[in-house]
Formats: sequence, structure tokens, C-alpha cells
Amino acid sequence: MSMIGNLARVPEHVRSSLHEDPSKIDALLYPDDADKKPVKKLGFFSRLFGLKQKPRPISSCAIEPLSAEDSVDIDKTWHALHFLFTGTNWKGDFPEGFLVSCGKPVGDVDVGYGPARSFTSTEVKRISEFLMHVDRDVLRSRLDPEKIERLEIYWSGDNTHLEEDWAYLEGRLSDLTAFVAETAQKDLALLVYIS
Repeated sequence: MSMIGNLARVPEHVRSSLHEDPSKIDALLYPDDADKKPVKKLGFFSRLFGLKQKPRPISSCAIEPLSAEDSVDIDKTWHALHFLFTGTNWKGDFPEGFLVSCGKPVGDVDVGYGPARSFTSTEVKRISEFLMHVDRDVLRSRLDPEKIERLEIYWSGDNTHLEEDWAYLEGRLSDLTAFVAETAQKDLALLVYIS
């Protein structure tokens, strides 16, 4: 199963609401599956003493699912882009590390590979500025197959066709930059998550 990087834009009040009640995030990101989430099995002693399964809490306030134009996936490039931005596999300061190591976790609700992380509309503007001014020639020069392999960077490149790999990364970077710029222009918040 692939690890796909995703970004979603939401109004600031929705971001705040998610932090107040993280269980709402399933309905936002996976509306078709929100009611089908597997229930944790009862343990041995619970079954032995006849304890009943507690129902999943239903959020007191409904959240509208995301529209298609309010989300973008950057495929398996999320980790490689983080590496190019920061020079590291898992660390990085804000805003360079926004894809992997920054942001406020939305509770501990696993939305694929850990919790989503959120950024305020003010932080989105800083991310957008960073992406708009990043030097793509510098990023291209950081595409080092040996270092990528040594740091175990997750991505779909094969480290032997660097020009093709760079073209794909640059395409996803363009999608990412445009999406975040539009999010900043609309004064919206951002969610980043791996599914």
C-alpha cells in the first residue's frame, strides 16, 4: 500500500473545530467511510465479564466533506520534497518542514499514517511565500541518489533516471505551490496528512 501525501484547505473555524473534537476529521476527509470505521475488539476480560462495546461517539456538530477542489494529493513525492526542502529525512523547521515535521496534530486520530497536522491561515501565507520563492535549481542540485537511499527517503523515484524523477517531483511541486498559494489567497487554513 502506498503512502500518499495530501493537503486539504478548510476555513479557520473548521480547523479550530477539529482541534476541539478530532473525531470529526473522519467525516471531513473520508465521508463515505466515516460510519464504517472498524470498532476496536473487546479484550479477553471484557468478553469474559460480559462488558458491552461502547458505541463510537458521534460528533455533536456535523462537518461538511471536502470538495474535490479543496484538496490535492502530491502522491509519493511528499517525503522527497521534504528532503529537498530541508536536507533531512524527518526533521525541519517551519516553514520548510511543513510537509513532515511541523504543524499542530489534530488529536491522535489516525487518518492513514498518523494524525493530520493543521496550519492556521497566517501560517499558510508563510508556507506559500516559502514555496513561491524556493530556488528550483537548488532543489534539483539536492537530488542526490546516494543520500536519498542512505536516509531512506520514501518516494517513487528509482534513483537511476534523475531527469525523469526530477520532472515528476517538479510537477508535484508546481501543483503544491499553486494549491497553497490559492489557499493563502482565500485566507484558509491547511491540513497535511499521509493516507
